[in-house]
Amino acid sequence: MRVALTKGTLLVPPTYFALSHALAMPELDWRVFTLAARIADPAVTIPIDEAAPRTLGSPLPLRVTAQARGLGQMRRAITSWRPDLIHQQQATWSLPAVGAARETGAPLVVTLHGGDAYPRLGRGVGAAWNARNRTAAFEGASRLLAVSRYLADVALGAGADPARLSVHYQGVDTDWWTPAPNATETREEPVVLFVGALSRLKGVDDLARASATLVGRRPHRLVLVGDGPLEAGLRFRAPAHVTFTGRLDREGVRDWMRRARVLVLPTKPTQGRQEAAGLVLLEAQACGVPVVTYPTGGTPEMIAPGASLLAAERSPHSLARSIDEALAWSEDERADRGAACRAWVTHERSLRGSVDQLHETYADVTR
Repeated sequence: MRVALTKGTLLVPPTYFALSHALAMPELDWRVFTLAARIADPAVTIPIDEAAPRTLGSPLPLRVTAQARGLGQMRRAITSWRPDLIHQQQATWSLPAVGAARETGAPLVVTLHGGDAYPRLGRGVGAAWNARNRTAAFEGASRLLAVSRYLADVALGAGADPARLSVHYQGVDTDWWTPAPNATETREEPVVLFVGALSRLKGVDDLARASATLVGRRPHRLVLVGDGPLEAGLRFRAPAHVTFTGRLDREGVRDWMRRARVLVLPTKPTQGRQEAAGLVLLEAQACGVPVVTYPTGGTPEMIAPGASLLAAERSPHSLARSIDEALAWSEDERADRGAACRAWVTHERSLRGSVDQLHETYADVTR
């Protein structure tokens, strides 16, 4: 089966999720179609067709103009390859895939990842563009896949056909995201880890405040992996126990996860949007690391019941209480919780299980 994997733009890292299923399904003939790509991982060997190459580094107005001009070229490239199926990642920038599906008769599967499922986010040209693409994807897709039950409900509220919509948890590779081999007890201060964009949506500002109030009576090291709009302010005010690593590759992220006592992802509703899933929560738990998160969007669907922690409310005070609880665990309790986290991800949120479900979806829409 020839599968055209389509996405507006493709950056790896960090957006491994767009390619993870294709890399795990080598028995299919894959080709990626995008407007522009930046691939910095040599493990990505799938052929990539760019309709507007070398535009990612351009100033925003020039980039948007060039990519808009590339939409027709992307649609023609997909059509000329004659795929048996088209799988679009994110409804935004889905017009080339929708058009190619119409021209070739190939079924279209669209995976909704977050803001692309909402009925309206913000105002202006960007919001109108997202709405146009979302409407086209909802109407043209043979199957819509939402990455959480929460996001499926958002899509239903935006007009998705319930008969063509299903939940497809993305899953993580539990053969790669694993606990540290031959782990030994350490006498270093425990690491509280954050991985993601340093933004209000991800709640890193709440985490910084919670950690600062907690460190005096519960010593720990706060490690922030990533970059983003809040970075400069956080660095300016950071106490001595905070470490900034910048953006890391997958190996670097996994190394920190294996050293962490707990991973914290306190995502918050921002401008009408909530976290759809949070794959980093699954990656950490697959490494045997319990997580702490807010009850936001789809994040409660991503934590091992009884092993990881869901803060009682979205506030730095509540977050500090949950982190305090995690840091107070004995070594045995921490180990038991970590093992339970990994077992849950392996059985409920693994990439292998996600791939099996995607095989069934592909078989269903191509009958």
